[in-house]
Amino acid sequence: MDSASGGEEVDGRSELEVLLEQLDEILGEPIVHADDAVEVCTVGGLALRLGASESDLEDLRAWLVEGGGELAREGLEEADWEGMVEALDGLWDATDSDVEDRLSDFDDVVAACALLGCESLAREHAKKVAKLIRTVPDPFAFLVATASVMLRCAMVGRDLELYDYWVAIAEAEAWS
Repeated sequence: MDSASGGEEVDGRSELEVLLEQLDEILGEPIVHADDAVEVCTVGGLALRLGASESDLEDLRAWLVEGGGELAREGLEEADWEGMVEALDGLWDATDSDVEDRLSDFDDVVAACALLGCESLAREHAKKVAKLIRTVPDPFAFLVATASVMLRCAMVGRDLELYDYWVAIAEAEAWS
C-alpha cells in the first residue's frame, strides 16, 4: 500500500524516494483535470507524511500557488467520499489485498487534503471510517503493523482526530 507502508523499499529505493520521483514525473506533464490535480496532491501528501522536506516539494508548492491547489480542491470537493466510506464497509469476506486497496483509496485522498490544508473535507468521513473499523475490526487486523508505522509519522501525530482510523486499525487486533 503506497500510503501506508512507511519505510518499505522499492527496487532498492525508499518509498519516499519513489514518491518524489513520481511527483517529479507527474509535475512534468500538463495537469488540466481536477482528478489529475488530486493525484498530484496525493503523491505530495504521501511524500510529506513520510518526511519529505520543503526543498523536496518546491516544485509542488509553486504548482499549487500557480492554480494547481484550486484545481485539486475542486477535485476533492467532488470526490465520492461516501462511496469510499461505503467501500470500507462489509469487508468480512474480502481479501487482504481488497481491504488494503480500499483503505489506500481513502487514505490517499486524506493525504491530499492534509497537503492542501483542507482537512475539513475529510474529517467527517474519517470519523465514519474509524467508527466502522472499531465496529468491525477483523478485516483490518492484518494492518496493525502498518498502523503502528503510520502513527509514528509526525504529520499523523499532529492530527489524530483526522487520522483516527489509523488508531482504530492499530487497536484492531485486540478487538478482533
